[in-house]
Amino acid sequence: MDRLIFDAASLVAIVFAGLMVVGRDPVKSVLSLVVSFFALAVGYVLLLAPFIAALQVIVYAGAILVLFLFVLMLLNVGVESRDRDPRPIQRWVSAAALVVFAALLLGLLRAHGASGPSAPGALSGEIAPLARLLFSRYLLPFEALSVLLLAALVGAFVLAQRVKGS
Repeated sequence: MDRLIFDAASLVAIVFAGLMVVGRDPVKSVLSLVVSFFALAVGYVLLLAPFIAALQVIVYAGAILVLFLFVLMLLNVGVESRDRDPRPIQRWVSAAALVVFAALLLGLLRAHGASGPSAPGALSGEIAPLARLLFSRYLLPFEALSVLLLAALVGAFVLAQRVKGS
């Protein structure tokens, strides 16, 4: 039963991620991304990683996508117009490449299979070991990421300011 739910959540995540990429309306694309993030959270729960599932919902589906919607409304982006395709051959070549990639991926999964956790107790889902590792061994990359996010936030504020006098 878990395998069927995992496969269904994976299919939902892939379909809505594809809809997000090909969508012409930016708001609908962001909403497709929300559904994809929730499907990924279901997959994390089934892989015995509830902390990462909660982070997926709170951080990505909650905070990041709210920022995406804020930027879309700030910029007042409209629906993309459908003009005549200048290079129709690229659409067919990319579709063929996608089918070949999917066939190769399916063949690899059938040949080697996908393995889950080795034992039910292999992933405990506790936060304390993760926090200990994050704030000891990976402290420098963690702090570098926080500085990078702060610089991106300052850059977004600078770019969003209107030029005075215009």
